[in-house]
Amino acid sequence: MIIRRNISLEQNHLDFLEPLVKEHSGNLSATVRDIIEFAELMAERHGSLEEARRASMADKYQSPRELLIEEGFCAMIDYPLLEWFLKRTKEILVSPEMLDDIIDPLIINRMSELTDHLNQKWKEYGWRTTIITEYDNDVAPRTAICVISGKSTHLNEFLSGMVGLFLARQKHLGITKVDRRTRSIRMDLQRRESVEMAHDGLFRHFGNLHRVTEEVCANQDFWQALVDLHTESDYNMVTIHRREFEDLLANRIPLDTTLLERCAKERGDIGRNDFLIDLKHLYETMHIVKHIDVNGNKMLVDHDYRDPVSINTVKEMLVRMLAVSGYTCRADEVGRLIVLQLEESDESEEKGKF
Repeated sequence: MIIRRNISLEQNHLDFLEPLVKEHSGNLSATVRDIIEFAELMAERHGSLEEARRASMADKYQSPRELLIEEGFCAMIDYPLLEWFLKRTKEILVSPEMLDDIIDPLIINRMSELTDHLNQKWKEYGWRTTIITEYDNDVAPRTAICVISGKSTHLNEFLSGMVGLFLARQKHLGITKVDRRTRSIRMDLQRRESVEMAHDGLFRHFGNLHRVTEEVCANQDFWQALVDLHTESDYNMVTIHRREFEDLLANRIPLDTTLLERCAKERGDIGRNDFLIDLKHLYETMHIVKHIDVNGNKMLVDHDYRDPVSINTVKEMLVRMLAVSGYTCRADEVGRLIVLQLEESDESEEKGKF
Protein backbone atom coordinates (compact mmCIF):
# COMPACT_ATOMS: atom_id res chain seq x y z
CA MET A 1 0.00 0.00 0.00
CA ILE A 2 1.37 3.43 -0.98
CA ILE A 3 0.86 6.23 1.51
CA ARG A 4 1.40 9.76 0.20
CA ARG A 5 2.67 12.43 2.58
CA ASN A 6 3.71 16.02 2.17
CA ILE A 7 7.26 16.81 3.25
CA SER A 8 9.04 20.15 3.53
CA LEU A 9 12.55 20.53 2.11
CA GLU A 10 14.91 23.48 2.14
CA GLN A 11 16.76 24.56 -0.98
CA ASN A 12 20.04 23.08 0.27
CA HIS A 13 18.28 19.70 0.62
CA LEU A 14 17.03 19.94 -2.97
CA ASP A 15 20.52 20.88 -4.17
CA PHE A 16 21.96 17.82 -2.46
CA LEU A 17 19.24 15.53 -3.91
CA GLU A 18 19.55 16.88 -7.44
CA PRO A 19 22.25 14.39 -8.64
CA LEU A 20 20.32 11.50 -7.06
CA VAL A 21 17.06 12.63 -8.67
CA LYS A 22 18.77 12.67 -12.06
CA GLU A 23 19.94 9.08 -11.49
CA HIS A 24 16.29 8.15 -10.95
CA SER A 25 15.10 10.03 -14.08
CA GLY A 26 13.51 12.85 -12.07
CA ASN A 27 11.51 10.57 -9.79
CA LEU A 28 11.77 12.18 -6.34
CA SER A 29 9.87 9.37 -4.64
CA ALA A 30 12.32 6.76 -5.94
CA THR A 31 15.17 8.94 -4.75
CA VAL A 32 13.78 9.17 -1.21
CA ARG A 33 13.19 5.39 -1.11
CA ASP A 34 16.82 4.82 -2.16
CA ILE A 35 18.05 7.08 0.64
CA ILE A 36 15.84 5.29 3.20
CA GLU A 37 17.22 1.89 2.11
CA PHE A 38 20.74 3.22 2.47
CA ALA A 39 19.91 4.52 5.98
CA GLU A 40 18.54 1.11 6.91
CA LEU A 41 21.77 -0.52 5.67
CA MET A 42 23.97 1.86 7.74
CA ALA A 43 21.77 1.33 10.84
CA GLU A 44 22.05 -2.43 10.42
CA ARG A 45 25.83 -2.28 10.01
CA HIS A 46 26.52 0.08 12.95
CA GLY A 47 23.58 -0.77 15.22
CA SER A 48 21.82 2.59 14.86
CA LEU A 49 21.90 5.75 12.78
CA GLU A 50 23.57 7.58 15.67
CA GLU A 51 26.45 5.07 15.69
CA ALA A 52 26.68 5.38 11.91
CA ARG A 53 27.05 9.16 12.29
CA ARG A 54 29.82 8.72 14.87
CA ALA A 55 31.68 6.29 12.60
CA SER A 56 31.36 8.73 9.73
CA MET A 57 32.78 11.59 11.83
CA ALA A 58 35.67 9.36 12.98
CA ASP A 59 36.54 8.57 9.35
CA LYS A 60 36.45 12.28 8.53
CA TYR A 61 39.04 13.09 11.16
CA GLN A 62 41.37 10.12 10.57
CA SER A 63 45.06 11.00 10.68
CA PRO A 64 47.25 10.47 7.58
CA ARG A 65 48.91 7.57 9.43
CA GLU A 66 45.55 5.86 10.04
CA LEU A 67 44.59 6.33 6.40
CA LEU A 68 47.92 4.84 5.23
CA ILE A 69 47.37 1.80 7.46
CA GLU A 70 43.74 1.40 6.36
CA GLU A 71 44.66 1.63 2.67
CA GLY A 72 47.41 -0.96 3.04
CA PHE A 73 50.42 1.28 2.40
CA CYS A 74 51.76 0.87 5.95
CA ALA A 75 51.44 -1.54 8.84
CA MET A 76 51.68 -1.13 12.59
CA ILE A 77 54.60 -2.88 14.22
CA ASP A 78 55.65 -3.25 17.82
CA TYR A 79 58.57 -0.89 18.51
CA PRO A 80 60.92 -3.53 20.04
CA LEU A 81 60.27 -5.71 16.99
CA LEU A 82 61.12 -2.78 14.69
CA GLU A 83 64.37 -2.27 16.61
CA TRP A 84 65.14 -5.98 16.19
CA PHE A 85 64.63 -5.76 12.43
CA LEU A 86 66.80 -2.66 12.21
CA LYS A 87 69.61 -4.32 14.18
CA ARG A 88 69.54 -7.33 11.84
CA THR A 89 69.74 -5.08 8.75
CA LYS A 90 72.52 -2.84 10.06
CA GLU A 91 75.24 -2.16 7.44
CA ILE A 92 72.86 -3.36 4.70
CA LEU A 93 71.46 -0.90 2.15
CA VAL A 94 67.99 -1.00 0.63
CA SER A 95 67.74 -2.22 -2.96
CA PRO A 96 67.53 0.43 -5.72
CA GLU A 97 64.03 -0.78 -6.60
CA MET A 98 62.85 -0.38 -3.02
CA LEU A 99 64.51 3.04 -2.81
CA ASP A 100 62.62 4.26 -5.89
CA ASP A 101 59.33 3.30 -4.23
CA ILE A 102 60.24 5.25 -1.10
CA ILE A 103 61.81 8.29 -2.80
CA ASP A 104 60.56 8.62 -6.37
CA PRO A 105 63.36 10.21 -8.45
CA LEU A 106 60.81 11.33 -11.04
CA ILE A 107 59.18 13.77 -8.61
CA ILE A 108 62.12 14.56 -6.28
CA ASN A 109 64.72 16.59 -8.17
CA ARG A 110 65.81 19.29 -5.73
CA MET A 111 67.51 18.98 -2.38
CA SER A 112 64.77 21.10 -0.82
CA GLU A 113 62.12 18.77 -2.25
CA LEU A 114 63.94 15.78 -0.77
CA THR A 115 64.05 17.41 2.66
CA ASP A 116 60.36 18.38 2.64
CA HIS A 117 59.29 15.01 1.26
CA LEU A 118 61.16 12.96 3.86
CA ASN A 119 60.17 15.13 6.81
CA GLN A 120 56.51 14.88 5.81
CA LYS A 121 56.68 11.12 5.17
CA TRP A 122 58.50 10.36 8.43
CA LYS A 123 56.00 12.51 10.36
CA GLU A 124 53.10 10.60 8.82
CA TYR A 125 54.77 7.31 9.77
CA GLY A 126 55.17 8.47 13.36
CA TRP A 127 58.92 7.87 13.38
CA ARG A 128 59.82 11.07 15.26
CA THR A 129 62.74 11.51 12.91
CA THR A 130 63.76 14.64 10.99
CA ILE A 131 66.31 15.56 8.33
CA ILE A 132 68.09 18.89 7.92
CA THR A 133 70.14 19.58 4.77
CA GLU A 134 72.59 22.27 3.71
CA TYR A 135 73.91 22.52 0.14
CA ASP A 136 75.60 24.91 -2.25
CA ASN A 137 73.09 24.31 -5.07
CA ASP A 138 69.51 23.08 -4.85
CA VAL A 139 69.55 21.14 -8.14
CA ALA A 140 73.19 20.13 -8.72
CA PRO A 141 75.06 20.43 -5.41
CA ARG A 142 78.82 19.94 -5.27
CA THR A 143 78.86 19.81 -1.49
CA ALA A 144 76.11 19.02 1.00
CA ILE A 145 75.53 18.23 4.66
CA CYS A 146 72.70 16.00 5.90
CA VAL A 147 71.77 15.65 9.57
CA ILE A 148 69.24 12.96 10.50
CA SER A 149 67.94 13.12 14.07
CA GLY A 150 65.63 10.82 16.01
CA LYS A 151 65.24 8.81 19.21
CA SER A 152 66.22 5.48 17.59
CA THR A 153 69.91 5.19 16.72
CA HIS A 154 69.21 2.11 14.60
CA LEU A 155 66.54 3.95 12.59
CA ASN A 156 68.91 6.90 12.15
CA GLU A 157 71.52 4.51 10.72
CA PHE A 158 69.06 2.90 8.32
CA LEU A 159 67.63 6.20 7.07
CA SER A 160 71.09 7.74 6.68
CA GLY A 161 72.12 4.85 4.44
CA MET A 162 68.91 5.25 2.43
CA VAL A 163 69.41 9.00 1.96
CA GLY A 164 73.08 8.47 1.13
CA LEU A 165 72.15 5.91 -1.53
CA PHE A 166 69.60 8.27 -3.11
CA LEU A 167 72.11 11.14 -3.24
CA ALA A 168 74.81 8.87 -4.67
CA ARG A 169 72.53 7.65 -7.47
CA GLN A 170 70.77 10.90 -8.31
CA LYS A 171 73.35 13.59 -7.43
CA HIS A 172 76.67 11.66 -7.52
CA LEU A 173 77.32 12.81 -3.97
CA GLY A 174 79.77 10.65 -2.08
CA ILE A 175 80.20 10.58 1.70
CA THR A 176 83.47 12.10 2.90
CA LYS A 177 82.79 12.10 6.64
CA VAL A 178 80.24 10.71 9.10
CA ASP A 179 79.73 12.04 12.62
CA ARG A 180 77.62 9.72 14.79
CA ARG A 181 76.04 10.95 18.00
CA THR A 182 73.49 9.46 20.39
CA ARG A 183 70.44 10.97 18.66
CA SER A 184 71.76 12.10 15.30
CA ILE A 185 74.01 11.29 12.35
CA ARG A 186 75.72 13.95 10.25
CA MET A 187 76.94 13.15 6.74
CA ASP A 188 79.32 15.42 4.81
CA LEU A 189 79.04 14.80 1.09
CA GLN A 190 80.96 15.88 -2.00
CA ARG A 191 80.24 15.43 -5.69
CA ARG A 192 82.07 12.56 -7.40
CA GLU A 193 82.77 11.85 -11.05
CA SER A 194 80.51 8.80 -11.20
CA VAL A 195 77.88 6.85 -9.29
CA GLU A 196 80.41 4.08 -8.65
CA MET A 197 82.85 6.49 -7.00
CA ALA A 198 80.00 7.96 -4.92
CA HIS A 199 79.10 4.44 -3.77
CA ASP A 200 82.58 3.81 -2.31
CA GLY A 201 82.14 6.04 0.75
CA LEU A 202 78.54 4.92 1.17
CA PHE A 203 79.42 1.23 1.41
CA ARG A 204 82.32 1.98 3.73
CA HIS A 205 80.19 3.96 6.21
CA PHE A 206 76.75 2.30 5.93
CA GLY A 207 77.02 -0.86 3.81
CA ASN A 208 79.91 -2.99 5.11
CA LEU A 209 77.69 -6.09 5.16
CA HIS A 210 75.79 -5.36 1.94
CA ARG A 211 78.00 -7.41 -0.37
CA VAL A 212 78.33 -10.15 2.26
CA THR A 213 74.57 -10.63 2.57
CA GLU A 214 74.11 -10.60 -1.21
CA GLU A 215 76.73 -13.35 -1.61
CA VAL A 216 75.28 -15.43 1.24
CA CYS A 217 71.75 -15.16 -0.13
CA ALA A 218 72.95 -16.07 -3.64
CA ASN A 219 74.77 -19.23 -2.47
CA GLN A 220 73.38 -20.17 0.92
CA ASP A 221 74.40 -23.85 0.90
CA PHE A 222 78.05 -23.04 0.21
CA TRP A 223 78.35 -20.35 2.89
CA GLN A 224 76.46 -22.38 5.48
CA ALA A 225 78.82 -25.30 4.94
CA LEU A 226 81.83 -22.97 5.14
CA VAL A 227 80.59 -21.39 8.37
CA ASP A 228 80.02 -24.85 9.86
CA LEU A 229 83.55 -25.93 8.92
CA HIS A 230 85.17 -22.87 10.48
CA THR A 231 83.13 -22.88 13.67
CA GLU A 232 83.43 -26.63 14.22
CA SER A 233 87.22 -26.38 13.83
CA ASP A 234 87.37 -23.34 16.13
CA TYR A 235 88.54 -21.27 13.13
CA ASN A 236 91.55 -23.48 12.40
CA MET A 237 90.71 -23.84 8.70
CA VAL A 238 93.24 -22.43 6.19
CA THR A 239 91.97 -20.78 3.01
CA ILE A 240 94.31 -20.54 0.02
CA HIS A 241 93.88 -20.32 -3.73
CA ARG A 242 93.61 -23.59 -5.63
CA ARG A 243 96.81 -22.81 -7.57
CA GLU A 244 98.79 -22.37 -4.35
CA PHE A 245 97.33 -25.61 -2.97
CA GLU A 246 98.41 -27.41 -6.15
CA ASP A 247 101.96 -26.11 -5.69
CA LEU A 248 102.02 -27.44 -2.14
CA LEU A 249 100.85 -30.87 -3.34
CA ALA A 250 103.73 -30.84 -5.83
CA ASN A 251 106.21 -29.92 -3.08
CA ARG A 252 106.76 -26.48 -4.58
CA ILE A 253 106.79 -23.28 -2.55
CA PRO A 254 103.79 -21.32 -3.85
CA LEU A 255 103.70 -17.65 -4.69
CA ASP A 256 100.45 -16.30 -3.28
CA THR A 257 99.16 -14.01 -6.02
CA THR A 258 95.82 -13.45 -4.28
CA LEU A 259 97.05 -10.39 -2.39
CA LEU A 260 98.80 -8.91 -5.42
CA GLU A 261 95.72 -9.30 -7.63
CA ARG A 262 93.44 -7.92 -4.92
CA CYS A 263 95.59 -4.82 -4.39
CA ALA A 264 95.89 -4.16 -8.11
CA LYS A 265 92.13 -4.49 -8.58
CA GLU A 266 90.91 -2.49 -5.60
CA ARG A 267 93.50 0.25 -5.10
CA GLY A 268 95.72 0.62 -8.13
CA ASP A 269 98.81 2.43 -6.80
CA ILE A 270 99.48 1.36 -3.25
CA GLY A 271 102.26 2.43 -0.90
CA ARG A 272 104.46 0.33 1.34
CA ASN A 273 102.52 0.78 4.58
CA ASP A 274 99.17 0.00 2.97
CA PHE A 275 100.57 -3.11 1.32
CA LEU A 276 101.96 -4.46 4.59
CA ILE A 277 98.66 -3.78 6.34
CA ASP A 278 96.81 -5.65 3.59
CA LEU A 279 99.26 -8.54 3.78
CA LYS A 280 98.79 -8.75 7.55
CA HIS A 281 94.98 -8.65 7.28
CA LEU A 282 94.75 -11.18 4.46
CA TYR A 283 97.20 -13.73 5.91
CA GLU A 284 95.56 -13.56 9.34
CA THR A 285 92.06 -13.87 7.83
CA MET A 286 93.06 -16.81 5.64
CA HIS A 287 94.73 -18.35 8.73
CA ILE A 288 97.98 -18.95 6.88
CA VAL A 289 99.62 -17.54 10.02
CA LYS A 290 98.24 -16.76 13.45
CA HIS A 291 99.33 -13.13 13.78
CA ILE A 292 101.58 -10.57 12.07
CA ASP A 293 102.92 -7.53 13.89
CA VAL A 294 104.18 -4.76 11.59
CA ASN A 295 106.56 -2.39 13.38
CA GLY A 296 108.22 -0.01 10.97
CA ASN A 297 110.61 -2.06 8.81
CA LYS A 298 110.25 -5.16 10.95
CA MET A 299 107.57 -7.86 10.70
CA LEU A 300 107.06 -10.39 13.50
CA VAL A 301 105.11 -13.42 12.30
CA ASP A 302 103.53 -15.76 14.84
CA HIS A 303 102.86 -18.82 12.64
CA ASP A 304 101.80 -21.38 15.33
CA TYR A 305 103.34 -24.28 13.37
CA ARG A 306 105.56 -27.02 14.86
CA ASP A 307 107.11 -28.84 11.90
CA PRO A 308 110.44 -27.25 10.80
CA VAL A 309 109.77 -27.95 7.12
CA SER A 310 106.35 -26.28 7.34
CA ILE A 311 107.80 -23.27 9.13
CA ASN A 312 110.50 -22.88 6.48
CA THR A 313 107.87 -23.07 3.72
CA VAL A 314 105.83 -20.29 5.33
CA LYS A 315 109.00 -18.21 5.70
CA GLU A 316 109.91 -18.68 2.04
CA MET A 317 106.35 -17.84 0.97
CA LEU A 318 106.57 -14.52 2.80
CA VAL A 319 110.05 -13.74 1.44
CA ARG A 320 108.95 -14.46 -2.13
CA MET A 321 105.81 -12.38 -1.73
CA LEU A 322 107.81 -9.42 -0.42
CA ALA A 323 110.46 -9.82 -3.13
CA VAL A 324 107.91 -9.78 -5.95
CA SER A 325 106.35 -6.69 -4.35
CA GLY A 326 109.67 -4.83 -4.43
CA TYR A 327 111.03 -5.52 -0.94
CA THR A 328 114.39 -6.97 0.03
CA CYS A 329 114.40 -8.55 3.46
CA ARG A 330 116.33 -10.78 5.83
CA ALA A 331 114.36 -13.62 7.42
CA ASP A 332 115.27 -15.22 10.74
CA GLU A 333 113.56 -17.58 13.15
CA VAL A 334 113.42 -16.55 16.80
CA GLY A 335 111.66 -19.15 18.95
CA ARG A 336 108.16 -19.58 17.51
CA LEU A 337 108.41 -16.38 15.48
CA ILE A 338 109.58 -15.53 11.98
CA VAL A 339 111.32 -12.15 11.98
CA LEU A 340 111.43 -10.30 8.65
CA GLN A 341 113.73 -7.27 8.52
CA LEU A 342 112.82 -5.07 5.55
CA GLU A 343 115.71 -3.13 4.05
CA GLU A 344 114.99 0.48 3.11
CA SER A 345 116.08 1.81 -0.26
CA ASP A 346 114.73 4.28 -2.80
CA GLU A 347 114.52 1.54 -5.39
CA SER A 348 112.58 -0.69 -3.04
CA GLU A 349 110.23 2.15 -2.18
CA GLU A 350 109.45 2.71 -5.85
CA LYS A 351 108.92 -1.00 -6.50
CA GLY A 352 106.67 -1.18 -3.48
CA LYS A 353 104.02 0.69 -5.45
CA PHE A 354 101.79 -1.10 -7.91
